[in-house]
Amino acid sequence: MGADPNTDLAVLKVKADNLPFVKYGNSDDVKVGQWVLAVGNPFNLNSTVTAGIISAKGRNIDILRRKDNMGIESFIQTDAVVNPGNSGGALVNLNGDLIGINSAIASHTGSFEGYAFAIPSSLASKVVDDLLKYKVVQRALLGVQIQEVDAKLASEKKLPTLNGVYVQGLSESSAASAAGLKTGDIITKINDVAVNTSSQPAGAGGPFPAWRQD
Repeated sequence: MGADPNTDLAVLKVKADNLPFVKYGNSDDVKVGQWVLAVGNPFNLNSTVTAGIISAKGRNIDILRRKDNMGIESFIQTDAVVNPGNSGGALVNLNGDLIGINSAIASHTGSFEGYAFAIPSSLASKVVDDLLKYKVVQRALLGVQIQEVDAKLASEKKLPTLNGVYVQGLSESSAASAAGLKTGDIITKINDVAVNTSSQPAGAGGPFPAWRQD
């Protein structure tokens, strides 16, 4: 039905009736340390379930490299065992709600070495809905160059907090410029979702492309 190379997601049509389905959960609400289950078919072992916890959220691992810098990464990181064959499988909470789609692993060998990454359901649902309705994913671009706030930047710029992301610059005629944002501003929330890394807004459906399967 459609594909989105920026997130490495596609929508397939299956001609069948009375199929079981999984409900969407809200990936924005999941917490680091929360238990999750990964479902898939690793090494041709059908319907395998593994358990783990959420290790991090809004993770950018720089695998969706694109010349236009529009690859969007805001992965949920988990230590649930994921191997080749798990990609496209569900990452669910203990209620069985879909909070992510298993997509990648951090590995030197090609097999699981401790960390796996899933596309958050808040991002996946946006992609799916747009592909079904418009045949293409609609995105707004804020038009800012941002830097994550750490202790060094806070000291250099005399920032009162480590929260938010720092606006390094703006593109001409951008939405950010028209809205009155200026270099040196701190963005703390997008759509009432707290933002502390460059990749978080993508997972929250926010407007700056966050950047960058097996």
